[in-house]
Amino acid sequence: MSPNNRRRWFRSLKSRLVLWILLPTALLLLIDIAVIYRNSESIATSVQKVLLHGSAEIISDQLFYDEGTYDISIPPAAFELFKSRHRDHVYYAVHSQKGTLIAGGDELPPYPNRTEIEEPIYFMTRIDGEPVRVIVFAHALTNAPSDEFAITQVAQTLRGHDEFRDGLILSTVRGHLLVLSITVVALFIALRWTLQPLMRFSHMLAQRSPGSLDILDERTAPTELQPVIHALNGYAEKLRHTLLSYEKFVSNTAHHLRTSFAIMASQIDFARRNGDNPQSQADTLESIRKTMGESSKLINQLLVLASVEQNRRDRSTEAPVRLSEIIAQVIEQMAPLAQQKGIELGVDDFDESLSVSAEPHLLLEIFSNLISNAVQHMGKPGSVTVSLRRDGDRAHVIIADDGIGVPLEMQARIFERFFRIDPGHANGTGLGLAIVQEICDVLDGTVSASTPSDGTGLQFDLLFPLSSGPA
Repeated sequence: MSPNNRRRWFRSLKSRLVLWILLPTALLLLIDIAVIYRNSESIATSVQKVLLHGSAEIISDQLFYDEGTYDISIPPAAFELFKSRHRDHVYYAVHSQKGTLIAGGDELPPYPNRTEIEEPIYFMTRIDGEPVRVIVFAHALTNAPSDEFAITQVAQTLRGHDEFRDGLILSTVRGHLLVLSITVVALFIALRWTLQPLMRFSHMLAQRSPGSLDILDERTAPTELQPVIHALNGYAEKLRHTLLSYEKFVSNTAHHLRTSFAIMASQIDFARRNGDNPQSQADTLESIRKTMGESSKLINQLLVLASVEQNRRDRSTEAPVRLSEIIAQVIEQMAPLAQQKGIELGVDDFDESLSVSAEPHLLLEIFSNLISNAVQHMGKPGSVTVSLRRDGDRAHVIIADDGIGVPLEMQARIFERFFRIDPGHANGTGLGLAIVQEICDVLDGTVSASTPSDGTGLQFDLLFPLSSGPA
């Protein structure tokens, strides 16, 4: 399997399910086989010990003591216990208390250790190079003194023992393998049946027409798929809203540019018809200059919006910036215009230590738009005040004026693109406050408009998360 196919296999949900079911099952099977082997060995050993014990008792029962001599007649039943197709070798020996061989062969020497009457002892040894299990059985003698006893030893090779043990293991493992095979087949059938809704869902998505944003029905879907469908529906809804916003934005932009070009075309035609009137031509050229200025302003604002979208995707170049420096720079730029209009432009409650992580040109765009709007739309001499203070872990900027203000019912709409309170007013494109809100969103900040507490003018409240590093 190639590396790509191997990675694709491990990414498959079906493969992962099979892997995480079969691996523990196989591990449990191996552990079970080890336990089975141990139990089978124990059972086979117990069976062999029972046979050895039975044979030793039969032999012991046939041993008699008579005036210093021993008499024994071993019946065939003592060895018929060991008859099997495995043809095990059976050895026996009967020794007196002093170690004299009474019956049997010399393959089994006298047992050298202490024994207890009627208490069998088992041990392993080798006879003719083959392993055997031996029983040592001490027993009292009939008609003998009370302290006189004999020791019977019976040994059997392990052929039958091993065959019996292996048979137990094999029969159990066969059952386990059968169960495992049935489990694997049932698993594949169950996975195929269980994953059918997912495959149908995938096929349904593949058959959708390009650009389709139709809402998917999650009620009939399996429970596990419902969160996915819900997330897709939410994404489709957001995408639909974004596309509608862009369509409206493009439409409004085209309308404004078309209007500007139409105005300039009509002004040029008017100038051509009045070529013999220098004053009329001068007025017309001034009008054309103003129209071009408005068009340039619109294009620049569109470029700012594009820059904002770029910053939304990549904020890695941002560094801490002191808000006081940006605001002071804007106030300095707007001071001549404010003085010309009889407007007092100043600061109040100004914390110069606050900094935020942002591109400086974006902050300049925010405060230039808000302070410029306040100065240009004041409508009468008055004052514009900028405050900068700490609000928990955020910087709070307040820009307030005592001008004509904005009606309460329109304050929620002034951040819409191309929205203007007075559409007939030639000054302004309706993009300035929309740009302010877009930049605030990118910087994880907020902006809101309200009427000051004295009921006069307009107030903007901006909140930005403070930077943790020094500016």
